[in-house]
Amino acid sequence: MVYPIVIIPIIVGCIAQSIKFLLSITKHKKIELKFLLISGHMPSAHSAFVVSLATVIVFFDGIFSTTFTVSFVLAYIVIYDALKIRTNIGYNGKIINKLIREIPEVKKEDYPILRERVGHKPLEVLIGSMLGFVLTIFLIILLENL
Repeated sequence: MVYPIVIIPIIVGCIAQSIKFLLSITKHKKIELKFLLISGHMPSAHSAFVVSLATVIVFFDGIFSTTFTVSFVLAYIVIYDALKIRTNIGYNGKIINKLIREIPEVKKEDYPILRERVGHKPLEVLIGSMLGFVLTIFLIILLENL
């Protein structure tokens, strides 16, 4: 039964990204299509996807399977990246943008403005992970009752 293992996490990731898009419309009072594909912000679609993948693998293959072990390691790497590495990249972008603005002899037009919000806050990852788990259980139950 390979299809649910592939399809369910994709559906969950798309739902999480759609929620992020809807929240951005609510926050900014305008439609910004970039939020359909952007990383960072609430909820973490990456976390939702990898937690969904691990959950669906546990359901179909078991917690002691090799595939679950691989999905668990993948989830750890993705979540660590979202919380630590990409957050630091955003912080570096913020500092570089500030330096470019403050140094008078630098031509501002020669340097693109770097994104300052690339990673996630812990709450965004937690909500994304919980969303991934709950939606996956819901979709598995729904699939079994068809």
